[in-house]
Amino acid sequence: MKRWNSKFDKYWYAGVTAFLVVTAALVVKALLDNLGVLGGVISAVNGALTPVYIGLIIAFLLSPLVNAMDEFVFVPLVQKIVKKEKKAAGIARGLSVTVVLVLALVVIFGLIMMVVPEVINSISSLAANLPEYYRNVVKWGDNVFRSNPKLAEYFENFSGTMYEKLITWLQNDLLPESSKLLSMLTDGVVNAMSLLIDLFIGIIVSIYLMAGKENFCAQAKKLIFAVLPQKRGDGMLEVLRETHTVFAKFISGKIVDSLVVGMLTFIIMSIANIPYALLISVIIGVTNVIPFFGQYIGIIPSAVLVFIANPSKGVIFLILIIILMQFDGNVLGPKILGDSIGLKSFWILFSILFFGSLFGFLGMICAVPIFAMIYRWVKRWSNKRLAKKEVPVETEYYRKEPERKKKNIEKEKN
Repeated sequence: MKRWNSKFDKYWYAGVTAFLVVTAALVVKALLDNLGVLGGVISAVNGALTPVYIGLIIAFLLSPLVNAMDEFVFVPLVQKIVKKEKKAAGIARGLSVTVVLVLALVVIFGLIMMVVPEVINSISSLAANLPEYYRNVVKWGDNVFRSNPKLAEYFENFSGTMYEKLITWLQNDLLPESSKLLSMLTDGVVNAMSLLIDLFIGIIVSIYLMAGKENFCAQAKKLIFAVLPQKRGDGMLEVLRETHTVFAKFISGKIVDSLVVGMLTFIIMSIANIPYALLISVIIGVTNVIPFFGQYIGIIPSAVLVFIANPSKGVIFLILIIILMQFDGNVLGPKILGDSIGLKSFWILFSILFFGSLFGFLGMICAVPIFAMIYRWVKRWSNKRLAKKEVPVETEYYRKEPERKKKNIEKEKN
């Protein structure tokens, strides 16, 4: 066969490149034209995989407890009865998964039974005592601004306007909408049943995942080494291990930190006789899961609620909660989380704004560990590239511009 003339190679490569570019453009255009259909397919797939997502989250959160139960309780106990090591490990794993799941369900059910009645009572109490709360606020304003009648009059007018708007909203908006409550509750029951089914299936999925996680990990490693070369496979596993460590340490640490903050809030609020102590503690604890913004998201509505009920208690609440947040931010949080993040405040803020705008509440929770890993990978890659160029990798070196230029000139001369 006659060999293709090399002088036509460049035209051949140019033609192939043009063909691939046009094909890629047509594919992108087709995807954009059918974006609604593609979105529907993705939504359907996500809906079908919702129980799997729930199971993965449950297994991820409870796996450390299962490991602890295995190591310190059931493996030593079962090995005294069953001599075969593999069989003993299987029985111990089953017991660990069962005990951890039962404890988790009991704790969650107990919290719901404590919180839901308190929320209902708090809302009912707020609606019933709203006129009295308004009078308390006006009286407090008169006492505070007694020396300045103009400010007192302004405060009274402002609070009166806000009170009238709230009453108008209750009478003209909220109460007429109550006629639609039945249909809303019917839809809510359907959605709740769907959620319960997904949750039940997710729990079953989590049981399988926690029971056989070593086998699943081994299969994943096998697939990685089947697709990638040995060196790249090892690098991929190292990245996955580091990602798991960062996520596990941050998420579990943040949950523990939020639980402690919630309990401390309840204790302090109860000692100071702050109204709605349990409701406020739940709000502060839940919103504290969100880094950076979470504290403010929880403090603002809680402060308004306490201030409406008792203005003087509202001031006390703000003072106490600010002290508690300072303790959490400077002592408790770093003690629990350690150096799992490694990000400056600006990057934490940036990651929460970016991922929160894309993925909502879940994005705000996962933003920090995700961006922490991206930051580490970029830093590692840039340091590796600089090392190949025999250039210092320390950031401080690049702050000293004249000295850096001088060293580069000397290096070129040599």
